[in-house]
Amino acid sequence: MRTGRFLLLPLWLVIAFGATCVFVGLFTFRGVILGIFLPMPDIDTLSARHLVKTYYQRLAIGDTAGANQCLSDDYRRALNDTLNAPNTIHSDPLWISDVNISKGAHIRMQGINSTNHDELQFVVQYNAWHIGSMSYLSGRELGFVYVAKETKKSPWRIISIGCGP
Repeated sequence: MRTGRFLLLPLWLVIAFGATCVFVGLFTFRGVILGIFLPMPDIDTLSARHLVKTYYQRLAIGDTAGANQCLSDDYRRALNDTLNAPNTIHSDPLWISDVNISKGAHIRMQGINSTNHDELQFVVQYNAWHIGSMSYLSGRELGFVYVAKETKKSPWRIISIGCGP
C-alpha cells in the first residue's frame, strides 16, 4: 500500500515539471510566435502616437530589438549600456497589457534650446507583470514618452522615456 502512494509523488512531480517547461517555453518564444502574427511595421512612416504604440507592442511580445528600432540613435546609444542591465524594463521577463496612450502634447523636453523640428510628450499607462524581478513590482505603471522629429521630413523617434515629469 505504501508503494502505491510513493508512485504518485513522482508522477505529480513529472506533471508539475512538464507544465513548468511548457509555460517557460511559451513565454520564451512568445516573441517569435507573436511576431509572425504582428510583423514589425515600417517605423519611418508611423505617426508619433503610433510609434509609441508600436514600441509597447514590441515589448509586449518580447521583441526588444524591434522596440529599440523606435528609439532615436542618440537615445539608443545613451541606453546601450543599461538596456540589458539589471533594473531596466528590458532586463527581466515581462508581460505588458492594457496600454493606454494619451494624446500628444507639444512640450519641448529640451525647452527653447531644442534643435528638433517638433517634439511631443505622451503619457503612457500599462499593466506590467515582471516575472522573477527583484527590482520592479508588478501592476499598473505610468511613463512619460517624448518623441521628436529632427527635421520636418524626418521620421518620429522616441528621444526619452521617464517615470516622472
